[in-house]
Amino acid sequence: MESLDLKHKKALVVDDFANVRQSITAMLEDLGFVTVHEASDGDSATKLVRESKYDLVLCDFNLGLGRDGMRLLEEWRRLKLMPEDTIFVLITGETSRSVVISAIEFQPDDYLAKPFTLDVLSVRLGRWFERRKVLLPMLVSIDKKDWKAVANTAKSIDESYPRYRSTAQKHYVEALIRQKKMAEAETFLFDVLEKRYQCWAQTALHRIELLQKKLETAEIGLKAVLELDPNELIAYDYLVDSLVQQEKDEEAQTWLEEVISRAPRSIDRQLKLVKVAQTNLNFRRANQAQKDILNLATDTMHESVGLFQNYIKNLKDEALSSDNTRKRDIEKEIVFTAKRMQQSFAADFNAELFTRGVEIQDAKDVPAIKTTQDLDELYNDIINAVDRLIPETALFMAELYYGQERFNDADEMVRAFKSGFSDQPEFIKTLDDLQAEPISLILRSEAKVLNGQGMELYDQEKYPESVRFFEKALKVSPRHPGIVLNFVQAHLHMMEARGKNDQTTAMCLETISRLFYLSEEHYQYPRYKKLLDNVEKL
Repeated sequence: MESLDLKHKKALVVDDFANVRQSITAMLEDLGFVTVHEASDGDSATKLVRESKYDLVLCDFNLGLGRDGMRLLEEWRRLKLMPEDTIFVLITGETSRSVVISAIEFQPDDYLAKPFTLDVLSVRLGRWFERRKVLLPMLVSIDKKDWKAVANTAKSIDESYPRYRSTAQKHYVEALIRQKKMAEAETFLFDVLEKRYQCWAQTALHRIELLQKKLETAEIGLKAVLELDPNELIAYDYLVDSLVQQEKDEEAQTWLEEVISRAPRSIDRQLKLVKVAQTNLNFRRANQAQKDILNLATDTMHESVGLFQNYIKNLKDEALSSDNTRKRDIEKEIVFTAKRMQQSFAADFNAELFTRGVEIQDAKDVPAIKTTQDLDELYNDIINAVDRLIPETALFMAELYYGQERFNDADEMVRAFKSGFSDQPEFIKTLDDLQAEPISLILRSEAKVLNGQGMELYDQEKYPESVRFFEKALKVSPRHPGIVLNFVQAHLHMMEARGKNDQTTAMCLETISRLFYLSEEHYQYPRYKKLLDNVEKL
């Protein structure tokens, strides 16, 4: 340890047991640290990290109530509370596979199993500081998202420091992909694999295939990777993405279940499972994942009123297709979750609006005039406070007003929300989807099947037969752009063969006028505009 000048470095020890903190602190002092601070929980540790810069953090995985060590690491990195030269080491006595895999996935600088000796800590300290010194220029460039610099420094480390070659190569490939230098990245990966098979390199190749929309090829390759190494977690993520893009949602859910069973602490994967399970109309599984998310997010940076809103909303969706026994369980869960939300976010504006909306939605034996007044008041409060809404509240409110058949109000809300959330393209798409199909997921699925059957006949130029399916789909989903335009286009083809029909033309004009809400940015707008012009010319 003589080569390390530890007396000028600062360390932080985070553990909920005082005797453990004292023991680790004594070891660090014996090894040369002069300044060692201690924290017993996430809040006190975060306060210290905000106030002071540490060279080394030794943090226990299990900190009792509140955030654990992994969540602290995630939060400090996300909020940039730790500079790139701080070394974060996760310490734990946990040996279960799921904990170990999850811990590694959060990418601490190292993982130290309890109990450990002074000699072990001494050797590890030397490695940690040497590694950080070598990798620091690359890590700083990553933080700045200077991908050209990342590539250059990673290549230099790869050539000069064999011990860190694998880490450097991974970042080099990432930098090339970020710069959209796919061919260069592929060439490099093939060269790596020619020397020796490495799971990460093979996975990166299939990631590139995924980015290039070679979905089936990526799917086959990623399955082969996971057969060789079932713990290559990122391969599951890419595989699920490829399956979802191919609309193989049931298989995507199966693979999500597998990866979550191996590493259950990823909130992002649980959120993906919620969405995929809903697409599969498996509402009960979606809500179990949503409940797991709430529990994982408690007392962390992820906890939000939006998570509670989504869970309650999804429970209500499940109740629509459940038997009476399950409905009673759902009602109890909704009451319990609503109380949790109110306790955690008592003064939150979005929670208050959401509660009012749910009360309107659930109102029974209430005079129509009272419901109308409540909806009017809520509408005004929403429109006058768009800048205070979170996406979850905005989406629920639009759904509420469509469900109450207040279509003009709902469309006006969506226009206001698109303007207020213009910097969130994914949410804008969600609003577009809702406006096109303000119906339940079950009905959306039914309309999709009918539309697909119509398209098969349309592609065979069996236009009269296709129209019958498009008509059925429109009865289920009367505002969907694709279905509306398919219906009109099939009729135009029929009139080309049979001649113009004033009644059919009027019907087409009425049907296509349902799409008045489409913005010029909507992907179906050019087709809508072209077909509208064609109908108006008849």
